[in-house]
Amino acid sequence: MSHENRYLLFEVGKELYGTPLLDVREVVEYQEPKFMPNMVSHFVGVINIRGSIVGVIDLRKRFGEKTDGNTKTAMLVSDTPQGTIAAIVDRVDSVISIEKESIDEKPPVVTSVKQDYLTGVAKAKERLVTIVELQRLLGSENLVAKAS
Repeated sequence: MSHENRYLLFEVGKELYGTPLLDVREVVEYQEPKFMPNMVSHFVGVINIRGSIVGVIDLRKRFGEKTDGNTKTAMLVSDTPQGTIAAIVDRVDSVISIEKESIDEKPPVVTSVKQDYLTGVAKAKERLVTIVELQRLLGSENLVAKAS
């Protein structure tokens, strides 16, 4: 089985997402981030992973989901061109194979936010899975808030 068509499935809110398995360096248990001032709202701070300081993005906030504060269970850690970033997710589901042909690329939706990290939508586990490129999603962040 090729690693190229393996995806890590995770939940944010009630939605199921998938990202290429190779985009995820590791999955770690949720830990409370240390606040950093003057950052965009979805950048919630930094954590220490084995001696390395890692930035943390809350995917609920990033995707515009309501945050209830008590469902965060895991963090997906990814190496991006801007450094190592962790993404808070509600739940890690599983690793599955999804053939490229079964992904409907770039569904015709209109948004006000640039979504170049969105790969498409696939059907897996009897649900629709939004496929995202985690490295692109986390690595394209402009994390410093603009002064007003």
